[in-house]
Amino acid sequence: MLEEIANVAEIIGVTLVLITLIFLTLQIRQNTRAIRSTTIQAVMQSDMAFAQILVDHAALWDKILSGGMPEPGAETRRATIIYNLFMIETETRFHQFQLGHLGEPAWQARLRTVPLMVRLPMYSVWRESLGGQSHSEDFLELLSRIHTESTEV
Repeated sequence: MLEEIANVAEIIGVTLVLITLIFLTLQIRQNTRAIRSTTIQAVMQSDMAFAQILVDHAALWDKILSGGMPEPGAETRRATIIYNLFMIETETRFHQFQLGHLGEPAWQARLRTVPLMVRLPMYSVWRESLGGQSHSEDFLELLSRIHTESTEV
């Protein structure tokens, strides 16, 4: 009789463990979806804020994108900061993608713009600046690889 009770208790224990595991799996999936949703929303808000900066400094951004160099002094500092903001946005997406919080399409959309950006003369100015040196090694390695590939073509 005691052995039967122990067997029933063991079956109940195993069943409860399985139910707990199923519940935890569902919670993890729900949490992952919530993190991805939050990340996408943060990326969109960041894009809108950056777009406003570009609108406020449209002439300077046009000069950067056309391959022109900003005037020495304040204009170069502003251009370097704007360029760095683009790179901060890109690095954020890079790391969010690596962590699995940002989907492939959102990362690929930004990644398609990087070869153009690293071919610009402003890339060298930025890379030598404090902002250009303050990014993570893995991100800077990605940029160097893309820069090398885009200048070889």
